[in-house]
Amino acid sequence: MDKLLLNHHLGAKMNKEKLDATDIEIIRLLQTDGRRSYADIASLLNLSPSSIQQRAHRLIENGLLKIRAVVDAQLMGFPVSAMIALEVDGAVLREVAVELARLEEISYVVLCAGSYDIQIEVVCRDNTHLVDLITDISKINGVRSSETFIYLEIVKNAYQWGIP
Repeated sequence: MDKLLLNHHLGAKMNKEKLDATDIEIIRLLQTDGRRSYADIASLLNLSPSSIQQRAHRLIENGLLKIRAVVDAQLMGFPVSAMIALEVDGAVLREVAVELARLEEISYVVLCAGSYDIQIEVVCRDNTHLVDLITDISKINGVRSSETFIYLEIVKNAYQWGIP
């Protein structure tokens, strides 16, 4: 099985772990500031730093928490952003999704129900780069059609879902 598909299936099993109120609060605090120290979190939650570190490591190891640096694509030289909706042959749906996920311009790949089978989010250097990417995507075996929605302005981008 492809590594990306394997990780997806393993992650689905591991994410069934139950979170307690302390785990949820650790996640909230790290979502606010991923560089916050375990000692700082421990003092806020009246726990030992080693307890916070153990819990955070368990959350990370089980795939429930990822700490990443987030960059602004526009400031990094990729001012063209778009969502591309794809119609794909059902027999190769997951294979197409895995192939799309390998492309560096694509930051988001989701299988969906409705008029389209896969939606992807892309960032490009310019419109020519976007056209080249759309052309490359159309050559993937199983892709029947695409519709591109160029972003004019991003009003909100929370990067990841936050615990309410």
